[in-house]
Amino acid sequence: MSGDTLEEWDFLVEEGKVREFARAVRDPSWQDSVPVPPPTFPVVASAAFVERLVTQYLDLDRSRTVHGEERFEYFGPIRIGQVLRCRARKVSDEVKTGKRGGRMRIVTTEVEFAERDTGELLCRETMVSIEKEAAS
Repeated sequence: MSGDTLEEWDFLVEEGKVREFARAVRDPSWQDSVPVPPPTFPVVASAAFVERLVTQYLDLDRSRTVHGEERFEYFGPIRIGQVLRCRARKVSDEVKTGKRGGRMRIVTTEVEFAERDTGELLCRETMVSIEKEAAS
């Protein structure tokens, strides 16, 4: 992963957390006998980091910031009981002029989720934060 690492942490994929998330997003796979984390489950592993990202690393004004985009790429399955090694980095941080005038700060961040013991990359979460310029 290129770019400066903002933070690294381990995350245990616990059945209770997966079950709670699956219920919250009404994932039908939990009707099956072998539960599998829903496709967007990695957001649970990155939630605490995202709060720090906005308030500490990027120093964005929450009242002027929106979540612009989020996508997940999968390279292998995430399973209950795995310990994920999570690594976050800032991909880009740029300022653009909006179509209606005013400037916007657009920050793209990635979090990679790898199997801690093997290092196998399982998922990449990419998110975009957009901060609108303060009114003058």
